[in-house]
Amino acid sequence: MRFSGVRIGAFVSLPLKAVDIKNKIILQDPSIGVRTKNHKFGKTTLLNIPELLEVVMNWDKEVRSILPEDGFWFAPLKADTGDFDINCREIGEHRETLARKNLKAWLGKVGLPYHSPHKFRHGHVHYAMTHAKTIEDYKAISLNVMHSSKEITDQFYSVLNDHQVKERISSLGPVIRSSIIENKDELFKEFEAYLEWKTKRDN
Repeated sequence: MRFSGVRIGAFVSLPLKAVDIKNKIILQDPSIGVRTKNHKFGKTTLLNIPELLEVVMNWDKEVRSILPEDGFWFAPLKADTGDFDINCREIGEHRETLARKNLKAWLGKVGLPYHSPHKFRHGHVHYAMTHAKTIEDYKAISLNVMHSSKEITDQFYSVLNDHQVKERISSLGPVIRSSIIENKDELFKEFEAYLEWKTKRDN
């Protein structure tokens, strides 16, 4: 979920054919059983984090070696043995709740604090926004998590504390200065063009 930003309902209902790890694409398509918010269709691109990608690829190989194409990527397990249930073609209405319980149990087992699936979604957006450099990046992040507008992403996911604000603002100076130095010839041309325009206007 941190890797893709997919909502928990969609995550637990993804058939194998909706997941393309090689191309880093998750197909959130209600017509193939993916439970999306408001039955909305979307394509989600996975974050480019090599350490996470390696783990996800290993899991993907394992489930595909055992389950059929219409099996679930978040593989159902047999209650009596704990093995993958290769005959499961449908998931119940409460699978989302079960996934939350399993996540909490697993985090407790490995000694990590519990974070809800939606917190992992928040983590996905925050990580991506931290690495964004342009307004187009922000727009892409918003579309990737299937928000109807980047205003929604900004309102609920881009809260910065005082330290983060200071850090970001402080980093702007060197970047701007470097940009000016690298593009000084172009800036001089633009300034000369402006002076020429201003002279004509004033005369």
